Amino acid sequence: MDIRCPCCHSTFALEHVTEDESLREFMAILADLPRDVSRPLVAYVGLFRGKTRAMAYERQLRVAREALALATDTNLVGAALSDTVEAIRVKRDTGEDTRPLRNHNYLKRVVESLGARAAAGQAVALPVGEAPRKAPKGVMAALQAMDRGRQS
Repeated sequence: MDIRCPCCHSTFALEHVTEDESLREFMAILADLPRDVSRPLVAYVGLFRGKTRAMAYERQLRVAREALALATDTNLVGAALSDTVEAIRVKRDTGEDTRPLRNHNYLKRVVESLGARAAAGQAVALPVGEAPRKAPKGVMAALQAMDRGRQS
């Protein structure tokens, strides 16, 4: 069965795709992940590719495995991948940094910050329907202090 590449429009046999072990493993990983994780993972792996060269399937598989191994929560990794891809695309669009990624350091920081935010959110869990209360400032604090003075 012949298929057509959506990027370059070349035609090739589907059997060629399944012959490469690394590509087959990478596709199996993508198939097992939810769509909101697999799509950002593909975009993230693409950030490692240079402008003029294609990335070897072995390297794509290695990068994907390393990225997914950064946290046990797949949804956390998916959110971190989305944030990372978006931030790096903004940098590239502004011309700030157009080099391909070499390591996962940026993604690691994003995973850590999202993990810390999620842990903080769980630690301060409120009953259903109750909004967090902020400490009053300025005029509200003065009015509340006056009200307390009247009550005593």
